[in-house]
Amino acid sequence: MLNERRLNREAQARGQSPSIDPAQLRFRDALEDDLPACLALDASYQSDYVWQMTVHDAGDDIQVNCRRQRLPRQLEARHPVDERQLRLALWRDNCFVVVEDAQSKQLLGYITMRLDRHGRVAYLQDLVVDLTHRRRSLGARLVHVARLWASDYHLQQIIFEVPTINYPAIRFAQAQGFAFCGFNDHHFANREIALFFSLSV
Repeated sequence: MLNERRLNREAQARGQSPSIDPAQLRFRDALEDDLPACLALDASYQSDYVWQMTVHDAGDDIQVNCRRQRLPRQLEARHPVDERQLRLALWRDNCFVVVEDAQSKQLLGYITMRLDRHGRVAYLQDLVVDLTHRRRSLGARLVHVARLWASDYHLQQIIFEVPTINYPAIRFAQAQGFAFCGFNDHHFANREIALFFSLSV
């Protein structure tokens, strides 16, 4: 569970935005009543690039090549939001944090992570900021809150799962200090390839 007062104070101290008053932002644990608002957020994105993965397996020598490839035309896609997965994120010891405008109570975004206590790792599954509220540091602040949450659970790493077609999310992960650490074919429900990026807690 969040120590809301501490997390809000620390999250609000990061990166001021002229469009949003940081004092009006509230970071808190999600409730079941928040699910309709989470599902209603515009999770769409546009991508001009895709990461292409090639693997050369020669027995004792396995080489993985990751190459950025420009798409012939801009791709419009949407982060796959799964209501069942969101409900599972509400369970105890998982992380499901929303950010809302304290005055209007409007939900602006959320982050979910599943906990692996044995591996001391949190897997970042969803990071959604409504399209109309992006480029205001909300994603960075949600990652900061998630990092504080992981620290409270004495975890060592956060693993961010990103599809190869979501180039804006890949660039965001790199900007936040995440480092590429692997991939998995057909990882997502839509059979997209997942790239894994790690961040030390």
